Amino acid sequence: MLHRLTHRQLECFRAVIETGTVTAAANLLNTSQPSVSRMIAELEHAAGFALFSRVGRKIVPTTEAIALHEEVERSFVGLSEIARVIEDIRDFRTGSLTIAGMPALALKFLPDVMTEFIAAEPGVTVSLRARSSKAVLQHLGSQQFDLGFASIDADHPGVSRRPIRIDSMRAVLPPGHEMAEKSRLAPDDFHDRPFVALGQEIVTRSETDAFLAAAGARPRIVAEAQLSASICELVAGGVGLAIVEPVTAAIFARAGRVISRPLIPEQPFRYDLLTPTTRAPSRPATRFLEFVEARFTALLEP
Repeated sequence: MLHRLTHRQLECFRAVIETGTVTAAANLLNTSQPSVSRMIAELEHAAGFALFSRVGRKIVPTTEAIALHEEVERSFVGLSEIARVIEDIRDFRTGSLTIAGMPALALKFLPDVMTEFIAAEPGVTVSLRARSSKAVLQHLGSQQFDLGFASIDADHPGVSRRPIRIDSMRAVLPPGHEMAEKSRLAPDDFHDRPFVALGQEIVTRSETDAFLAAAGARPRIVAEAQLSASICELVAGGVGLAIVEPVTAAIFARAGRVISRPLIPEQPFRYDLLTPTTRAPSRPATRFLEFVEARFTALLEP
């Protein structure tokens, strides 16, 4: 008979114990008095013993009912805790998010996004790791992170990759440079001028070299660096001109550290979003991406 126990029966039983009357229990549960009485009768039948006795107009729980109530209460406390956890997850009051990002985004762009996200969703813990684009792909492939941001043409069977933003490479100049009068810079504007280049191992370096060589431009390379931020620091110090990806150029230009100008012809640069193929993005991850896209728009669009 015990297999006929239902959650509704126990819910009615608990309500009668706590309110002291069937009528009050029915009001608490937003149901009818006959319905509560029927649930109690079915529970008594399934249990094989009486749960309440009548004393005048009142009903009094039996000793067996009091013992049962202790166990039922523990179960309901557990359910309440589960409900609280569900609400916390639904309302972003709890959770975690692990992110791997290429340095061009992880040094400033993603921390700025995290600041806005944490202010809006303070219950979610966010962890950020700066990695090369190749390493970001590997980490996502081993399911170590929820989101990855890179610029890479390679694929991995455990990773979904899609462009999250495509923009144009930028020329960066020291403040007050004579070339700042131009609205756009062409390859010949770099010819025989001091130039800060990306390291030879960086894929974008070969693309920049091809952009300049196509017009016969040969700048004088006076320094090399792996990171766009390092290059912009050198440009800000007056070392030379450079060509870098758009996010870092925009960040330094907005800070007044460099002058940024578009290139002609345009040289596209793609930022990729990487996610594990084994699971859909979590609700915090989806929410974080909303902040990422808004930040791209605010930074790169006039």
